[in-house]
Amino acid sequence: MSHQAGGDEMALRRRHPSTAAPLEDEDLLGEILLRVLPPMPSSLPRASLVSKLWGGVAAAPSFRRRFVAHHRRPPVLGFFEKRDGKLVFTPILDPPDRIPRARFSLRPGGDGDDFCGPFNSWVLLGCRHGWVLIVIRFRPMLLVFHPVSGDCRSVDIPSDFLQCVRDFSGAVLCAAGDDQGHVHGDCHSCPFKVVLVGTRQKQDLTVAWVYSSETGMWGDQVSTTQPCAGLVYHLPDMVNRLPCTLVGNVLYWLLHGSDNGILEFDLDSQRLAVIERPSSAGINRGNSRIIRLEDGNVGLAVFLYPSFNMWKRKVSSQGVASWVRHKIIDIHKIIGLPRRIKTGKGAIVGYSEDANAVFISVSGYLQYYAFIVQLESMQSRKLNQILLENSYHLFADFYTAGTVPAVQPTQQQSTVPAIEPPQLYGT
Repeated sequence: MSHQAGGDEMALRRRHPSTAAPLEDEDLLGEILLRVLPPMPSSLPRASLVSKLWGGVAAAPSFRRRFVAHHRRPPVLGFFEKRDGKLVFTPILDPPDRIPRARFSLRPGGDGDDFCGPFNSWVLLGCRHGWVLIVIRFRPMLLVFHPVSGDCRSVDIPSDFLQCVRDFSGAVLCAAGDDQGHVHGDCHSCPFKVVLVGTRQKQDLTVAWVYSSETGMWGDQVSTTQPCAGLVYHLPDMVNRLPCTLVGNVLYWLLHGSDNGILEFDLDSQRLAVIERPSSAGINRGNSRIIRLEDGNVGLAVFLYPSFNMWKRKVSSQGVASWVRHKIIDIHKIIGLPRRIKTGKGAIVGYSEDANAVFISVSGYLQYYAFIVQLESMQSRKLNQILLENSYHLFADFYTAGTVPAVQPTQQQSTVPAIEPPQLYGT
């Protein structure tokens, strides 16, 4: 009787694989890896080396989608800047997650730089959702570059726009928005949008145009009803390289030369307007950034050493907008700077709404420090770089090392020479 019962139990175990060890059950293993692995470039490749089962789970497209949806916020892999005529990527992660500089860097026209011409012929406008936006001044045209896939696309700037504006800026973003749970930072297969905003030469009114990669066309012109000046890019000279910030589906630019101006472009309502910024003293382009707060509202971060201040814009039920203090934090409690910096100067030199993180720099007498600070947790990490410029362009993405093939850039029907893809190196 007992022998028969034992046989029945063994048969039952064979019929129900859920009784297997957790790390041998594919479904349970997936749930464990989802919660244990950080969203770093080496996480999935290293997990796949454990066994054939682990490799199958980590490589499954369905698991990749769940992995991205679970973490939602991509890590900052590094930052872009223009250096010696090149678009240079500087990684900030430690091995094995560190991405070789040459993997994402780009010389738009090859060794001869034929595409971009002279050193000052192109300007980096910003990066978001895995795309990088460059304006080619002498064409003039836009270059939209996806470092992970190597895809490069040229977009002609409308002649009507160029003829009517004195200065302009731009932004690139994923066209999927936040619909149906889409997670930005894994958007290489999604269509994108490009936004151009510029100030008219005579009326000082600001106009905006939106390009869709799905249609290959620019939309209708949108205009402010009141004068606006001080955008971040001026022809023929660059005035200010601060990129804009995306909060929800609204883009914001800090206006150059304006004490309290912020340009606001609502992509849903196609409304373009100028709003006030906090009137607090000490706010300037070097120490402030428009940010997205944890509740989804627009905010302003201001670094007045040793205090890190965050403002929040509130709109009453009557539609009246105002700025209120959101947080005031002693910077030494965030990053543990040595107390010997008694006359330090602080600057915010980069921001990513994808990762909700800022680059800050602190300088004292012959001392320079740089940190990346995550704004929700206020956790920080020291960077091994000296950041002296006004604006570095943070690049955040769910990149998996060694899984992306060398994709040839999209060939456009254009008179523009073919764009050389970035060289791919082993990771």
